[in-house]
Amino acid sequence: MTDDLPLLIEQVIASCTDKTIWLAYSGGVDSHVLLHLLATNEPLLLARLHAIHIDHSLHQNSAQWAEHCAQTAKALGVDFCCIKVDVSTSDSEGIEAAARRARYQAIAEQVSKDDMVLTAQHQDDQAETLLLQLLRGAGPKGLSAMAGLSSLGEAQMLRPLLNITRSTIQAYADQQQLQWIEDPSNVDTHFNRNYLRHQVWPVISQRWPSASKTLSRSAQYCAEADTLLSELAALDLEALMLTPDGFSLPIEGLLALSSARCRNLLRYFMVSHQFSLPSAATLQRIIDEVCLAAEDSMPMIQWQGIEVRRYRGEVYFLAPLQSTDALQSVLSTKPDNVMLSESCCLTWSLVDNLGISQAMFDDGLRIGFRQGGEKIQLQGQQHHKSLKQLCQQWAIPPWQRDRIPLLFYHNELIAVVGYGLSEQCVLAQGQQGYFPMLKAR
Repeated sequence: MTDDLPLLIEQVIASCTDKTIWLAYSGGVDSHVLLHLLATNEPLLLARLHAIHIDHSLHQNSAQWAEHCAQTAKALGVDFCCIKVDVSTSDSEGIEAAARRARYQAIAEQVSKDDMVLTAQHQDDQAETLLLQLLRGAGPKGLSAMAGLSSLGEAQMLRPLLNITRSTIQAYADQQQLQWIEDPSNVDTHFNRNYLRHQVWPVISQRWPSASKTLSRSAQYCAEADTLLSELAALDLEALMLTPDGFSLPIEGLLALSSARCRNLLRYFMVSHQFSLPSAATLQRIIDEVCLAAEDSMPMIQWQGIEVRRYRGEVYFLAPLQSTDALQSVLSTKPDNVMLSESCCLTWSLVDNLGISQAMFDDGLRIGFRQGGEKIQLQGQQHHKSLKQLCQQWAIPPWQRDRIPLLFYHNELIAVVGYGLSEQCVLAQGQQGYFPMLKAR
């Protein structure tokens, strides 16, 4: 065993005190070595150690691989579980990325907040990741490659082999006469990482034998730079008197920053909301086409499940709006829940002195949406106001106005759900009525 590996075990012990440990065990040489190290060199870890294997069902031998992993774990006295996943790709990702996403999602659903997940990426993997990110034109965050300690769902994820070379791992496996799985896809140079590993990396390492170590060090420097950029963005956000909780940013404050700090704040804001980051070109479009758009315009930019819009000096980051049927009309004769869309339900709460009376339901209450020209006399008001005027008064963004449910009694607007009720909804003292509310599903 090399001098580095005992230190690795000490790192795991220190990081996993009193935690249940889940080792992502593919059956390949890297995860096999990590499993063998922990199971045979530290008895105190064995009782808390679990091997978790993800069967992607992408290869005809995947069931045999899962069985091999189960038998290996059993021989080492390690608890084992196998989870089968379906790998579906989108237009924006390949099969590698889709398998990785499915794998991490399955593990995240298995573990809890007091658990630690171990993965077996090593120093050469880190160097390869840095090179791949460079070729994609990534910034400091991407060039940080893989963090030694990060989060996975509610749990933490540790990569204890990041300072261990592939050759050290292979030497240990050979010394211990371990039997591992060789996935044939690992030599398919159609995949970028495999091409880099088999065609490019041998040339680099021949000229620069310490390349994996020095490139990994560069990744650490990039991680520090990314941390500093995040701290700067947090200060800029604080200067705007905002918290990362909201979903909009003030355009005037953004444009007062230098171009670099403006882009940095936008990236920080999106990462804090777990939005996928846009390309550099799309990020610049947010500034040019949304932030710098005319005040009365309604620009919209979208990518990978995100829509960016502007309203009243704010730039909004939103999930895509679901399609709705503005002509939808529902007649309700009792206070039952009404599904208005896949994610929105109209519900009722029984209250005193206010709301929709049972008599109104008996006569027939119509639920619809804005068509234009609606007016309402709100409770406590002397005159009717147009719904358009009220939407402006309530600062409802234009893209939401046609999605607000309206209640009509005898074809007269009596409620703008979530915003106001009419004078007709003021009931006699002690009389109970049904107050309309929206519930997200």
